[in-house]
Amino acid sequence: MTHRTIAMTIFAAACAVAQTKISGTAKCGKAKNQLAVEAGDRPGHMLAVIKNACAWVMPIEMEGVKGKSYTAATISDAQGERGQDRGYVVVTMENGDKAFVRFQGTSVNKASGEHSDEGTWTFTGGTGKFGLNGKGMYKGSGASADETNDQIDGEYTLGEMAAKAKKD
Repeated sequence: MTHRTIAMTIFAAACAVAQTKISGTAKCGKAKNQLAVEAGDRPGHMLAVIKNACAWVMPIEMEGVKGKSYTAATISDAQGERGQDRGYVVVTMENGDKAFVRFQGTSVNKASGEHSDEGTWTFTGGTGKFGLNGKGMYKGSGASADETNDQIDGEYTLGEMAAKAKKD
């Protein structure tokens, strides 16, 4: 092995160790803002924009700071009960800092109001000490349109600027 190969191997191992696991559960109320329109190309094909607020029941914790709440803005392309979703989340931490997330996944919305969704997410940045990199999975479900229970799992590392600020 050359010195360069050894150095790259050590660097890669150090980066892999830096991942920190996170997990949390939240409750989301009925969407406050929602707009749905028919696409018009076939019956039951709808496009929706939805925004709702959520509060952590078992908050995520990053760098010793717990999550307080989050808002999710979702675009859903639905045919019948099934939808393809994508959107953005702003997580507000107890210290006022924010973490920014992009997500994508699938959803099922039944006429009874029962619903579920699941997919993947990635951090896109944040404020204060939360210049983050990371990713994970989410699952949500509810018996009615009035409430959703979310489970979030994943991992993160501090971005280069946030890690430097933490050392100083």
